[in-house]
Amino acid sequence: MSLVKRHPIITFFVLTYALTWAIESPLVFLTDSVTATQGLVLVILASNVPSAVAIVLTAIVLGRGALRKLLARLLIWRVNPFWYLVVFLGPVALTGGVVLLNSLMGGPALSLGMTLVGAAIFFAFSVVPGSALGEEIGWRGYVLPRLQSRMSALSAALLIAPIWALWHLPLWLTGEPGRTPTLYTGFLVSAFALSIIFTWVYNSTGGSLLMIVLLHATVNLPLTLVRDDLGPQATVPVLLYFGLLVVAAIVVVIVAGPKHLSRKHKKQEEERAAESGVATPPGAVKPTPA
Repeated sequence: MSLVKRHPIITFFVLTYALTWAIESPLVFLTDSVTATQGLVLVILASNVPSAVAIVLTAIVLGRGALRKLLARLLIWRVNPFWYLVVFLGPVALTGGVVLLNSLMGGPALSLGMTLVGAAIFFAFSVVPGSALGEEIGWRGYVLPRLQSRMSALSAALLIAPIWALWHLPLWLTGEPGRTPTLYTGFLVSAFALSIIFTWVYNSTGGSLLMIVLLHATVNLPLTLVRDDLGPQATVPVLLYFGLLVVAAIVVVIVAGPKHLSRKHKKQEEERAAESGVATPPGAVKPTPA
């Protein structure tokens, strides 16, 4: 317990990697023996590890009060309407850019790949029990505030990015269609862009995990639909999407500033008072509605 208190971030990374990769190992090493249903169950279980680890560590080390504060961030919905536009229309705008660029490059016609009702159901599934809620209590709710109490928001976002991307690696080693080395390279680059964008939204909405969970799901939705619909032909559209995410992240850094990644000049930091009984450090922001 003392070790966990001294190294809360490293403990989180070690446990998250160990548990996730252990769960996903059959998908890599026993591919022919795992049925589609079994594979789906393993992927869902693994996708929820980061948030589960964050919840357990917070409850055990910091207590129920700290856990309530962490989970309360999922209820921060009263934010500036602008952020709902970012969450829901941002990925739509990026997808429109991909459709335009892909058409100009002579690529295959892009379509939704399923009905609107089907897409809505898939979106809801990707929130829970899918990876959006299963990841973000951990990456943004637990890790990000602790890193931001030690460094700038941009530095924290860039530090999380490769660890976050590498955590997904087993899924890219399963041999599934669309899981190619080229796309993984693009995914790795896009993780830096997404980490910046997620940090920007998180800091700008007073630490709303609800906004981050929804954004995680909306950003993933076009990628999944295009990859599943086009198969091998999805490489160029997916890489275009990754590229536009990078452009969007650069704009965010320029507009919001690297120190806080927020025009409010505030970043969400770890509340040390909950751990040690000392005053909350200057600049720390409690999870209140923006």
